[in-house]
Amino acid sequence: MTGETVVYKNEMNLVPLRRFTATEINLFFAMCNKLKEQDTNTLRLSFDELKKLSNYSPETRNINRFANDLDNVYKKMLNLTIRYEDDDVIERFVLFNHYRIHKREQYLEISTSSNLKHILNSITNNFTKFELKEMTRLKSTYSKNMFRLLKQYKHTGYLKIHIDDFKNRLDIPKSYRMTDINKNVFKPIIIELGSIFNNLTINKIKAKKRA
Repeated sequence: MTGETVVYKNEMNLVPLRRFTATEINLFFAMCNKLKEQDTNTLRLSFDELKKLSNYSPETRNINRFANDLDNVYKKMLNLTIRYEDDDVIERFVLFNHYRIHKREQYLEISTSSNLKHILNSITNNFTKFELKEMTRLKSTYSKNMFRLLKQYKHTGYLKIHIDDFKNRLDIPKSYRMTDINKNVFKPIIIELGSIFNNLTINKIKAKKRA
């Protein structure tokens, strides 16, 4: 798996991976890894290959459970739409338009939507790139999502984001107070990403009060 990378247009970072588990995030980006530069071609990905790429637990040998995890990825992806709007129309597209799980033969059949093939193909600028292995080793879903955002901004050395946008991008529960965010979001991010991004710090900037 050494050297396997994920590359996609930055606009995909605007789409929160809502309610995805850590396992489902790993599987999703393993699929993105295999679909890059494949245009809209339909690929067959074996269960064994997907398990290896996604760092799937080797202790889980139940085929039905793995198939169920793949099914959950797509069910949640159907709510992951990329939105376009101009003066005349509003459109929404799903990244994968063909998704078939073959349980008996143990492979996944998948292809990218023609409307969104630019997300994973012919990428020359405004893209996010990272090693799949680095991301799949992370345990926290917040760490995984923060990881890809920081990779997008690695050339600037910092990311400045409004707290509301931050909560949306990382799919943080609306019920969370700042004490919850400090404990359940910021803490695992610093612990897990500190060894990947040197001198990683999180600075909370208080909004200026109006006169």
